[in-house]
Amino acid sequence: METEKLKQLFLILVPHRDTRLVLRSYSSALLKVGVTGAYNFPRVLPLAELSRPLNPQELKNIAHTFRKSAINVKFRAEGAYTMPFPAEEKNSFLLGPRLDFTIPPDLLNGIDIIKPFSQAIIGACLLPEEQNTNTLPCPPALSFSAAAVANMFWQPVKLPAPGYKWEIGKLIWLPKKTGAGFTL
Repeated sequence: METEKLKQLFLILVPHRDTRLVLRSYSSALLKVGVTGAYNFPRVLPLAELSRPLNPQELKNIAHTFRKSAINVKFRAEGAYTMPFPAEEKNSFLLGPRLDFTIPPDLLNGIDIIKPFSQAIIGACLLPEEQNTNTLPCPPALSFSAAAVANMFWQPVKLPAPGYKWEIGKLIWLPKKTGAGFTL
């Protein structure tokens, strides 16, 4: 497998495995209707492009901030949306359901970021160009409370067809809500 030199690093939100399995089925539906790139992106939500990997304590702080921002401690996502995603040297577009909350402005304070993402979209497909999502199958509505934050390394590869490889670092789970607050 020949790899390209361009490597990128992202801060991501990783939904629980059950949610990712539902999104994998959605990716399969996209592939069945001829959408290439249905398996070129893991089913995660990119938050920011980073200049360096975050350490476990920084990830724990981000996880705590995220938990406080979830409405009723649940994340909800629905609809098919796209957002620009910096894959290779050009912008590709990430397709997936959008979460119903705004990324907290203080989430990335003190972190060496290259670029924050303005929308909260869980990736189900990476499109080489912007497409009209009205002609694509709609993703299922999602609701989940279990999620983790992590570093993700991303790199283009050249196989018989161009593609990508990624590696997701150690998952730092969002704290659970208790009667008195949150526990890690």
